[in-house]
Amino acid sequence: MKTLGNSDIGKIRQNNEDAFRFGSFDDGVTWAVVCDGMGGAAGGQIASSMAADMVGRKIEKCYHKSMGENSIENMLLSAITTANVTVYDRAIADDFLSGMGTTIVCAVIKNEVASIAHVGDSRAYLIHDDSLRLLTKDHSLVQEMLDNGQITEAEFEHHPVKNIITRALGVSEEIDIEFDTVSLEKGDVLFLCTDGLSGALEKEEILDIYRTYAFDQFPSKLIERANRAGGKDNITVVAVQA
Repeated sequence: MKTLGNSDIGKIRQNNEDAFRFGSFDDGVTWAVVCDGMGGAAGGQIASSMAADMVGRKIEKCYHKSMGENSIENMLLSAITTANVTVYDRAIADDFLSGMGTTIVCAVIKNEVASIAHVGDSRAYLIHDDSLRLLTKDHSLVQEMLDNGQITEAEFEHHPVKNIITRALGVSEEIDIEFDTVSLEKGDVLFLCTDGLSGALEKEEILDIYRTYAFDQFPSKLIERANRAGGKDNITVVAVQA
């Protein structure tokens, strides 16, 4: 497997509050983490970096070759839970950082199965057989409105309150983490991203970039296209090719 990641401040924001980490093991297992911080001043940057670092270190420390899917799930849930408490405690202890938090989406890919955990509206997508599928469900106000039939699918992606999330890491002592698995086939591309990308590009635009450029250029070209669309937020992508 090949993994690539990139992040950009975008065209509007003063700071890049996104963070990402990725790595691999000798047995070919790959992992990736993407976070999108919030909290004003330096809080967003600190929250996202802390969470990405902690989850990445936990994976590096705890993973072993004998792990099955259940063990990987427990590892990811434990890593995110620990990061949540640490970020929350830091925010409580420092008035300057009060209210900071971050979204998180992370994945471990082993034996053609991706184990994915997320909190917030950073997303995981799968490109398979020239089609794009969203693997995660946003923890956001507009997602709840869609689920309740208050808005349509067409209104969902560009709704004016789309940036209001209902779950985040670090804002409470408790955290509700969503977990799922998906099978991959040779040549599939799994990618994790912040809403600076998913909110800027339509599915067909993403597929157009996938069809036009080699995988080595895929993350950077996605970011370039999102900036051309306005770059209204920080933009981060980590992509894995099976």
